[in-house]
Amino acid sequence: MNNFESIKFSCLTFADNPFPHFCSTSILQKSIESKLFDWFEHTGEWNLTKTEFYEQYEFSFLNVMLPKDLQCLISQKTVAIIEKEFKNVFNAKSFELVGVTAHKLTNGQRIGVHNDFIQGEETHRLVIHINPTWTDSNGGFLILFNSENSEDISKIIMPMNNSAFGFEISNRSHHAVSKIYDFSRYSIVYTFKEG
Repeated sequence: MNNFESIKFSCLTFADNPFPHFCSTSILQKSIESKLFDWFEHTGEWNLTKTEFYEQYEFSFLNVMLPKDLQCLISQKTVAIIEKEFKNVFNAKSFELVGVTAHKLTNGQRIGVHNDFIQGEETHRLVIHINPTWTDSNGGFLILFNSENSEDISKIIMPMNNSAFGFEISNRSHHAVSKIYDFSRYSIVYTFKEG
């Protein structure tokens, strides 16, 4: 059991535009991914959050009692694996975990263009998509922009099940999530501060 790794970066592709980011597939071990999806579907932990640019359900993994089979997602070993990959990909020295948050977008919800930039407080994020039944018609695309202009689209990323999107937060990391149609779009967001 000591050799068990819940998370693994595979088929990683990196790009520097419109801001430094990477995509990876098959990131969680299959048994973990399916248990996580089942828990997301049935847990009562979700709380609705509304801001100027989004409305979504969320909760912190660090403030709830995770099922035993999912506690590995916030273990020191898992966080260390993510930090190691971030160091390699983004050429950084060290990281401190700031938070681990579950996100759920449901029918009609979306996230407007934003950059997540808070000077010095958060520097990198890893988003893991948990959407086994997702299809194009459900929407919820992750959209990257060249600027804060919502028409200045650089890239569209599908929230494929068990895929990951890691990025460097800056004043140019503009992104959004398109409207959801007849679906619940789940993700986990690991947030780090570079040391």
